[in-house]
Amino acid sequence: MRKAIPVCVAIAMMLQGCVGTTTVLSKADQQSLQSFQLFSPDTSARFTLDLACVSRDMSCLTVENTISDWAERRHIAMRMVESDDLLHKQSQRATAHKPVMPYRLAVRFAPLVVASYNMINTQGDRMTGDYTPPSVSYTATLYVFDATTGQLLREIPFHEKRTGDFQDEANSYIRAEVNGFIASLDPAFAS
Repeated sequence: MRKAIPVCVAIAMMLQGCVGTTTVLSKADQQSLQSFQLFSPDTSARFTLDLACVSRDMSCLTVENTISDWAERRHIAMRMVESDDLLHKQSQRATAHKPVMPYRLAVRFAPLVVASYNMINTQGDRMTGDYTPPSVSYTATLYVFDATTGQLLREIPFHEKRTGDFQDEANSYIRAEVNGFIASLDPAFAS
């Protein structure tokens, strides 16, 4: 048990090291987000965040915790919403009260973990096999709204996939993928 912990920590640190250099946005999308000035010159956020996560397994817990930790450290007002609520009645929400921040970001995150598997074929006396490594991927859509009018200003799809190592825990890979997503939104936080 003691040997497993340092290995997991080393893998997580290695994956975390990748976050500072790699983002999941194209250069054009990165510039588009920068044009909104989502962060003030002192690097404080100028938006609130709604997060919806959908998954067939418990992966959303890791996604929610990772994004929540980032939001807390960056003092970003965040709330969890249902997937259907991300875009529902935006104009009514915007006019109901004067927003504190100029933007509202809404993110729909869908992680997918595919376990490794072995395939064994037998033909007579001959036996062949194939191994497929585990993979962690996600699709996400980021929506940028004008908080005053509720108008959708930008919609950006994300997708990333990573192949895992045999018998590694999926959480470290999911966390690394989410951190890459966060680095795309908040380059100052990643560096």
